[in-house]
Amino acid sequence: MRSVPRCAQAALAIVFLGAMATAAAAEGQDRPNPAPSASPSPQPSTTAEEGNPAAAVAAGRGGAGHLLWEGDGGSVSLLNRAQFRWTNEMPDSNFQLPGTAGPGVAKGSFRIRRAKTELTGWVYRRELTYELQLSWAGPEPGTSTTSPLEDFILNWDASKNGRFQIAVGQFKVPLGRQELTSSNKQEFADRDLLSGEFSRGRDIGVQLWGLLGQGKVEYRAGIFNGNPASRLENDNDKYQYNLRLMFQPFGDVKYSESDFESKDRPLLAVTGEFESNDLHHATNADDLNTRIFGLDGVFKYKGVFLFAEYFWRHRTPEVAAAFDSNGFHAQAGFFLVRDRLEVAGRYAAYDPSSLLPGNDRKETGGVVNYYLSKHNLKLQADFRRLEDDSRNQKTKELRIQTQVVF
Repeated sequence: MRSVPRCAQAALAIVFLGAMATAAAAEGQDRPNPAPSASPSPQPSTTAEEGNPAAAVAAGRGGAGHLLWEGDGGSVSLLNRAQFRWTNEMPDSNFQLPGTAGPGVAKGSFRIRRAKTELTGWVYRRELTYELQLSWAGPEPGTSTTSPLEDFILNWDASKNGRFQIAVGQFKVPLGRQELTSSNKQEFADRDLLSGEFSRGRDIGVQLWGLLGQGKVEYRAGIFNGNPASRLENDNDKYQYNLRLMFQPFGDVKYSESDFESKDRPLLAVTGEFESNDLHHATNADDLNTRIFGLDGVFKYKGVFLFAEYFWRHRTPEVAAAFDSNGFHAQAGFFLVRDRLEVAGRYAAYDPSSLLPGNDRKETGGVVNYYLSKHNLKLQADFRRLEDDSRNQKTKELRIQTQVVF
């Protein structure tokens, strides 16, 4: 039987949700005293935007979305975002890029890096929210190559005040602040090489989370399949476990790079996190049992943005010797013109294995950003150098990107 194309699957999903909204609206009109709301749902009290499902409900990850419909039985809001990028790769003289005449020859490429649609809202009760995100420009790491589905989340605020919430579905596991920060709220054109090595993005599972102490403490605890997203089943008889605990003493430090939030006081957040994922017997290969500990911190004040994170990982293969690896990332940005013109720099490095000497990988880069409407409409130009000691290879990249959220 021939499979349905990805675009058709996505179109069917949107049509289905639109039909549900239309039917619900019609049902509300048949009631004697319909009570539709003229404005979007109130903002939930939450700090996260990527991975904390309810945060996207009222405004979406990129900002205020378009409210398509809201009645006494639910709501539907729409948000789109797109990134158009030009990249010029400049390899070492001893390395040849595919499609070039010889070693050391540079190559430029245009690309639609991301094009995504989000449908968010609440259903039946305002404390029961949902999010559906579809990707039109190819899958993100860890997601399916045959389906455009990235996130589908149901989130229940059991406490009705944000203290105790339950999320089920497919979404980002709580590991790594930069990974949890939406791709449209990055200071650079994309995340650094550290994020893809230690955090793998989305999975299917259940997460308990909430805010305590007047929003000063955020906790997340989750259990997941432990394999790439959109799989039909678990790879083995074990699960992945995650725990993340964040302290923000001076107020809500949003999961957003750059400093658009601090006005009259600094914002600070420090976090500890843990992940355990035993993949033994998942395949016929020498599968890994992995434990990761992480720390991260972020500081924002008067246009200054400082961010750092560290990961330590221990891996035990089924047959081979166990080994450790670690990595860190430091990033700093400053507005030359408040909320308009920004410069930033970052450095990231990691050691893939303690058993192999001289195999470190590093990234050094800088960026200039011009914001027309904060992260919703911006132009970015960054330059970075990537080093792979195991291959004795260095590559430079110039990336120019524009982003629009609408």
